[in-house]
Amino acid sequence: MKFTFKTEKSTGRYRSFYPDSHIIKLNKKQCGIIEESDFKTAYRIWLAVEKENINEDNNSNSTWKNIKFKKEFTSLQEAKDFLNENIDVIMKQCKLHLFE
Repeated sequence: MKFTFKTEKSTGRYRSFYPDSHIIKLNKKQCGIIEESDFKTAYRIWLAVEKENINEDNNSNSTWKNIKFKKEFTSLQEAKDFLNENIDVIMKQCKLHLFE
């Protein structure tokens, strides 16, 4: 099992103000994003996980929550490689929420 990635380029008149979106997919369903900083100096990974695996109050109606990895990466490819190398650890520690 591997993560796949899709890059959506910003379009429109003000596209230079918005970074490109890098979507993380598992089984062809979105489960997170790779966020890039304003000047493309750092990349951060966000994943959607089921709340039953998180130690927090379930006061909201949502069944999932976004979590951000503390580790920052210097390139997009480095972040992608990290995810695919550690997919077993990620899947063992938390249940990912897959969007349609």
